Amino acid sequence: MGIEGRLSIGLSTACGCVEQVSIDSSRPLSAARVFHGKRVPEALKMLPMLFSICGVAQACAGVRACEQALGVKAAAHMEGLREALVAMETMREHLWRILLDWPSFLGQMPAKNGMTGMLALQCDHRLALTAGRDPFQLCVADHFPASRLSRDFVKEAGLILERLVFGISPAQWLNIDSSNTLEKWATSVETMAARLLRYIMRRQWSEVGRCEVAALPVMDAGHVQQMLENDEFIRRPQWFGDCRETTCLTRVDSPLLQHLRSRYGNGLLVRLVARLTELAQLSGNLIPTMMTVAEEESPVSMHNPGFGQVAAARGQLLHRVQVENERIVRYQILAPTEWNFHPQGVLAMSLAALQGDVAKMQQQAELLINAIDPCVGYELSID
Repeated sequence: MGIEGRLSIGLSTACGCVEQVSIDSSRPLSAARVFHGKRVPEALKMLPMLFSICGVAQACAGVRACEQALGVKAAAHMEGLREALVAMETMREHLWRILLDWPSFLGQMPAKNGMTGMLALQCDHRLALTAGRDPFQLCVADHFPASRLSRDFVKEAGLILERLVFGISPAQWLNIDSSNTLEKWATSVETMAARLLRYIMRRQWSEVGRCEVAALPVMDAGHVQQMLENDEFIRRPQWFGDCRETTCLTRVDSPLLQHLRSRYGNGLLVRLVARLTELAQLSGNLIPTMMTVAEEESPVSMHNPGFGQVAAARGQLLHRVQVENERIVRYQILAPTEWNFHPQGVLAMSLAALQGDVAKMQQQAELLINAIDPCVGYELSID
């Protein structure tokens, strides 16, 4: 079995309604135990190779957890640099879904060539920010100089998104503030994103999968510390007894999303628009923010075990690391998939709301799974 595992998602139906939803996971949630006994620098080098999906976010969460456990403080400009690298990775992951997955919903072939420019830009962006050094190793203020960029990566990313996704600049797209304006955009542009939204709106599927589920808050270290003592929390996490959602929909906002939420809740159209909104917003967040005096002078806080949290492409990612005698004695990872694909979680609730014939349910279920977005492959069965 691969390190990622798979999901098995099943729908039992009767009389055009879903009677039961089952979600089973073969994800090896104890895989992080491979770091036990390793020195921190060795584990940090291994992290992005072992967990290749969202490897930048994994590395960022890992180094933050280790720094906290050891009482090491990264320079403020280093944290800004890390955030910029995570933003670029999240853009890549969103674009991956749009260009490679969304075409299948319209019976078209994936636009694989479209990813070439973004992948090259990501490589150049990291090299320009880091000069080939690893920003996800333990470091302090004087050991990693602030980067100086000679290229306008914001402009270059915007041009890629204008050509492949929006048909207009990301800033112009973010000015869309109503369903009527969104529909006008979707009918006037022939990108894959516009065509899929047009398809959803014309079939009146905007509200498909609507359900009531609260967003996962930024996890309090004290509460999580207690919960993580039980490995069952990682397998099927709940927040004070409730299933929670952590996706781009729960962290991104705009006038358009506020308008759509008031009409369709967290339905399918709103989820797709949330991905596009975050993609457009992130294209302007690729330059590391400048450090501030307050950040630089804040004291180092040491907590062992240490926690590291990152807003990864698919949701909130948490790493917990315990270090003794310069070696890791316990390493735990809580990924967004465990929240969103909990057997009673947001996907299960969304799928339970489906109605219609099997073919219609199949297509809507595939769309919802893709929108909520597991970080692993899955199999869907409907009977």
